Amino acid sequence: MDIAPDFPGEHEHYFLGLLDALPVAIYITDAAGTITWCNQAAEHFVGRRPEIGRDAWCIAWQLFRPDGTPLPHQESPVALTLREGRPVRGQEIILARPDGTRVHAMPYPSPLFDRTGRLVGAVNLLADITDKKRSEAMAQQLKALLETRAQRGARMLTDATGKLKESEQTFRLLVQNVTDYAIFMLDPNGYVANWNPGAERIKGYTRDEIVGQHFSRFYTKEDQLAGVPAQALDTAGREGRFEQESWRVRKDGSRFWANIVIDAMHDNGELIGFAKVTRDLTERRLVEEKLRHSQKMDALGQLTGGIAHDFNNLLTVVVGNLEVLGRSVARSAPPNARVTRAITAAMEGAQRGAALTKRLLAFSRQQELQAKPIDPIHLIHRTADMLRHTLGERISIATTLAPDTGRIHADPVELENALLNLAVNARDAMPEGGRVVIETASIDRIPAPGAQDDNAGAGYVLIAVSDGGIGMDADVVSKAFDPFFTTKEAGRGTGLGLSQVYGFVRQSAGHVRIYSEPGHGTTVKIYLPRHQGAGEHAPRAERLPDAARASGRETILVVEDDEALRAFAVEALGELGYRVLQAADAQIALDTLDREPEVDLLFTDVVMPGGRNGRQLADEAVKRRPTLKVLFTTGYTRNAIIHHGRLDPGVNLIGKPYTFEELGTRVRTLLDGKTG
Repeated sequence: MDIAPDFPGEHEHYFLGLLDALPVAIYITDAAGTITWCNQAAEHFVGRRPEIGRDAWCIAWQLFRPDGTPLPHQESPVALTLREGRPVRGQEIILARPDGTRVHAMPYPSPLFDRTGRLVGAVNLLADITDKKRSEAMAQQLKALLETRAQRGARMLTDATGKLKESEQTFRLLVQNVTDYAIFMLDPNGYVANWNPGAERIKGYTRDEIVGQHFSRFYTKEDQLAGVPAQALDTAGREGRFEQESWRVRKDGSRFWANIVIDAMHDNGELIGFAKVTRDLTERRLVEEKLRHSQKMDALGQLTGGIAHDFNNLLTVVVGNLEVLGRSVARSAPPNARVTRAITAAMEGAQRGAALTKRLLAFSRQQELQAKPIDPIHLIHRTADMLRHTLGERISIATTLAPDTGRIHADPVELENALLNLAVNARDAMPEGGRVVIETASIDRIPAPGAQDDNAGAGYVLIAVSDGGIGMDADVVSKAFDPFFTTKEAGRGTGLGLSQVYGFVRQSAGHVRIYSEPGHGTTVKIYLPRHQGAGEHAPRAERLPDAARASGRETILVVEDDEALRAFAVEALGELGYRVLQAADAQIALDTLDREPEVDLLFTDVVMPGGRNGRQLADEAVKRRPTLKVLFTTGYTRNAIIHHGRLDPGVNLIGKPYTFEELGTRVRTLLDGKTG
């Protein structure tokens, strides 16, 4: 369908108007390089309005190569085209505007010939790739693939002859050279009048398939029913321009996220059609969504880690005082059975609270991991045997394990907990029974758009847990890793199972993905880095002394800002026979060390107020007393002594909540010259 007038004057005017409205910089020169025409976008791109018929194409700017070295005008892409009579492609340049700003550009110059084959000039399209260069640099910092927004500007000059055939040739040359944009024309009623290769690449239709068809077929069914295509044309017709980002549909039915610009075309005040430019921004959207999700999870991690810290302080006080009561009751004659049962029940509740905070710390990636090289096949066989006895008779466990995946470097206990959490979720998704399948495979790269692949050289071991249960919709999947989010009824879950899996995997430098669809089950895929080193074995733990042998006569300085927790630690260590000093913050502790020459061990919390944490206190204390032993305690480290799930070298730690026996044992072990 040709919507241009039949007589030459208006036909030329039609195409010039179209080129002037395009958001791409275009200009034309004669054979000597003098500018004969440019559009408005070109003026904006260059930073000044050239004097038509007098200015040379290069008058408005200085040129540089991508590495910043000057590029002589006679070596530029346009000069080569005019000198050699051939198109020049793929030569990136930097333009310096009159105001000093620089623009990264990709020129597309092509020669223009008259009917006799004589070179009469050149047409050049300048694509602004400054944003692309900037976003590529940002993508390297964020380890993601960010894509540039649609280039602005357009410039074109027409042949000095102004003949109809040469104008048509210029237009076709422009449109054929642009493949990153879908550029096409609509008649006033929205029917496609022409089609460029970029439109075919992005939308999937050939020119013969789409010309003459209504452009509404590119919209989703929802937008079609809502009348969005008609509203877009109406807005462009009234205001001259319509711009939007939304979903569009390809020929094969797949959706892509698009930036759409529709410009109205007028001839002597009469609407003669629309110029439409579409850009595929799907990959950029995926990268931005991944970034937003990562930021949300990091914020939740900080929140849950802080909660765990305070909760662990409370639990340490509760557990410690329950132990004091228990020992007191045990010494009475006869022991009060009712009080003993109450203490036992309260202790079980405190232990469940400790398990809850451990899950919160797992999600916030602040737990201490005992990572080592492990054989995932052996671990899964062992875990599968346990699950067969745990999940009940209506759930069967099947494994499909690749024999050559290699070893992984992870905490085996936390990996078993992760598989247990996934298997329990799978069981709950199949109330009538079914099969849980655990699979492994060797993976070279993370198969997800925008994934930050930090282990591409070594690859990953994939562990997938699948069920045939009720499945989840996209909204539930997007929230599944959030702490305390659950679709189960009250009393059937804390909502921390998947968040614990997420935290463990990310802290282990891995990735985790959920694939699910309502009515078709769920698959959770864990990607853990493949271990490249030789097989290692965790060092055999020293046998720790029991509580009866944990007493001593040394002097211990307890540093804890929580008064109740400090009182418990002081009382417990005093009960074991130690001489105990105490301080509420780092400065008081250092002052105490200066006054007390006989301190043998510093027992300090990591997170403290006053501008100096426990690690900083310990560093200063050891400077003053090189032989001083240090034992840290914490409910939340914030990377002060734990990095990437591992204790810093030479650090001794007892996690909160700790018991009387654990404290006494750890202190005695450290004072005796062992690590624990």
